Amino acid sequence: MKKNILTILKVIVLVLLVSWMILFVVDYFRASKGNKPSICFNEETKTNKKGEYYRCISLGYKYFEYKENNGKVTYGFGAAFLQNDIEKNWEN
Repeated sequence: MKKNILTILKVIVLVLLVSWMILFVVDYFRASKGNKPSICFNEETKTNKKGEYYRCISLGYKYFEYKENNGKVTYGFGAAFLQNDIEKNWEN
């Protein structure tokens, strides 16, 4: 009986991990084309004299988009717990 429960638990964890990896890959390619992620838990937009910064946090990763006033747009994708260069140098 214990062996069956452990096997079921392992299968559930494996399915969740594979699902997360698929979602991560899909969102990575969406971000490379400038599209927002499939799932977004926290969206934030900041504006200052240099431009506009948009950030969307998903399942352990984030998508960000920086639009400068001169029309240049920068897209990025990375770990949710790390700051990118734009966030580090942002002036309110």
